[in-house]
Amino acid sequence: MNTFSWILLLSVTVITVASYVGLCLFCVRQHKQIETLKTQLDVFVDSSIRVAQSVDQLLQHPQDSDRMNVASRRWVLQEAKSRVQNGESVVDIAAPLGLSRDEMRLLHTQAR
Repeated sequence: MNTFSWILLLSVTVITVASYVGLCLFCVRQHKQIETLKTQLDVFVDSSIRVAQSVDQLLQHPQDSDRMNVASRRWVLQEAKSRVQNGESVVDIAAPLGLSRDEMRLLHTQAR
Protein backbone atom coordinates (compact mmCIF):
# COMPACT_ATOMS: atom_id res chain seq x y z
CA MET A 1 0.00 0.00 0.00
CA ASN A 2 1.29 3.41 -0.84
CA THR A 3 1.03 6.61 1.18
CA PHE A 4 -2.13 7.77 -0.56
CA SER A 5 -3.95 4.56 0.43
CA TRP A 6 -2.91 4.97 4.06
CA ILE A 7 -4.07 8.59 4.12
CA LEU A 8 -7.38 7.60 2.52
CA LEU A 9 -7.88 4.74 5.01
CA LEU A 10 -7.03 7.02 7.92
CA SER A 11 -9.43 9.71 6.65
CA VAL A 12 -12.28 7.21 6.29
CA THR A 13 -11.59 5.85 9.78
CA VAL A 14 -11.55 9.32 11.37
CA ILE A 15 -14.78 10.31 9.60
CA THR A 16 -16.47 7.06 10.68
CA VAL A 17 -15.43 7.46 14.32
CA ALA A 18 -16.46 11.14 14.37
CA SER A 19 -19.84 10.24 12.89
CA TYR A 20 -20.36 7.52 15.49
CA VAL A 21 -19.46 9.88 18.34
CA GLY A 22 -21.79 12.53 16.92
CA LEU A 23 -24.60 9.99 16.67
CA CYS A 24 -24.05 8.90 20.27
CA LEU A 25 -24.17 12.51 21.50
CA PHE A 26 -27.36 13.10 19.52
CA CYS A 27 -28.94 10.00 21.06
CA VAL A 28 -28.02 11.11 24.58
CA ARG A 29 -29.55 14.55 23.97
CA GLN A 30 -32.71 12.99 22.58
CA HIS A 31 -32.92 10.64 25.58
CA LYS A 32 -32.75 13.62 27.96
CA GLN A 33 -35.51 15.38 26.04
CA ILE A 34 -37.68 12.27 26.15
CA GLU A 35 -37.17 11.93 29.92
CA THR A 36 -38.10 15.60 30.41
CA LEU A 37 -41.23 15.14 28.31
CA LYS A 38 -42.17 12.02 30.30
CA THR A 39 -41.83 13.94 33.55
CA GLN A 40 -43.91 16.82 32.23
CA LEU A 41 -46.55 14.40 30.96
CA ASP A 42 -46.74 12.70 34.38
CA VAL A 43 -47.22 16.06 36.07
CA PHE A 44 -49.85 17.07 33.52
CA VAL A 45 -51.77 13.82 33.91
CA ASP A 46 -51.70 13.98 37.72
CA SER A 47 -52.76 17.62 37.67
CA SER A 48 -55.56 16.91 35.20
CA ILE A 49 -56.88 14.12 37.41
CA ARG A 50 -56.81 16.44 40.43
CA VAL A 51 -58.64 19.17 38.50
CA ALA A 52 -61.29 16.69 37.37
CA GLN A 53 -61.74 15.49 40.96
CA SER A 54 -62.02 19.08 42.18
CA VAL A 55 -64.60 19.93 39.52
CA ASP A 56 -66.62 16.84 40.41
CA GLN A 57 -66.50 17.76 44.09
CA LEU A 58 -67.54 21.36 43.38
CA LEU A 59 -70.42 20.17 41.21
CA GLN A 60 -71.62 17.85 43.95
CA HIS A 61 -71.07 20.32 46.83
CA PRO A 62 -70.99 23.90 45.46
CA GLN A 63 -71.28 25.49 48.91
CA ASP A 64 -67.81 24.16 49.84
CA SER A 65 -66.00 26.37 47.33
CA ASP A 66 -63.86 29.05 48.88
CA ARG A 67 -62.40 31.72 46.61
CA MET A 68 -59.95 32.91 49.26
CA ASN A 69 -58.42 29.45 49.39
CA VAL A 70 -57.86 29.47 45.62
CA ALA A 71 -56.29 32.93 45.74
CA SER A 72 -53.99 31.95 48.60
CA ARG A 73 -52.85 28.78 46.74
CA ARG A 74 -51.99 30.91 43.73
CA TRP A 75 -49.93 33.17 45.95
CA VAL A 76 -48.18 30.17 47.54
CA LEU A 77 -47.33 28.71 44.14
CA GLN A 78 -46.07 32.06 42.88
CA GLU A 79 -43.95 32.46 46.01
CA ALA A 80 -42.54 28.94 45.59
CA LYS A 81 -41.76 29.57 41.93
CA SER A 82 -39.92 32.80 42.72
CA ARG A 83 -37.91 31.09 45.48
CA VAL A 84 -36.91 28.27 43.13
CA GLN A 85 -35.82 30.83 40.54
CA ASN A 86 -33.71 32.50 43.24
CA GLY A 87 -31.84 29.23 43.76
CA GLU A 88 -33.60 27.62 46.70
CA SER A 89 -34.26 23.89 46.61
CA VAL A 90 -37.81 22.67 45.99
CA VAL A 91 -37.48 20.28 48.92
CA ASP A 92 -36.44 23.09 51.28
CA ILE A 93 -39.41 25.31 50.45
CA ALA A 94 -42.06 22.56 50.19
CA ALA A 95 -42.65 22.02 53.90
CA PRO A 96 -42.87 25.68 55.00
CA LEU A 97 -45.24 26.55 52.16
CA GLY A 98 -47.28 23.35 52.47
CA LEU A 99 -46.81 22.24 48.88
CA SER A 100 -48.40 19.01 47.72
CA ARG A 101 -46.42 16.30 45.97
CA ASP A 102 -47.87 17.35 42.60
CA GLU A 103 -46.96 20.98 43.17
CA MET A 104 -43.40 19.96 44.10
CA ARG A 105 -43.08 17.88 40.92
CA LEU A 106 -44.44 20.74 38.83
CA LEU A 107 -41.95 23.21 40.34
CA HIS A 108 -39.12 20.72 39.91
CA THR A 109 -40.04 20.25 36.25
CA GLN A 110 -40.27 24.00 35.65
CA ALA A 111 -36.89 24.56 37.32
CA ARG A 112 -35.11 22.40 34.72
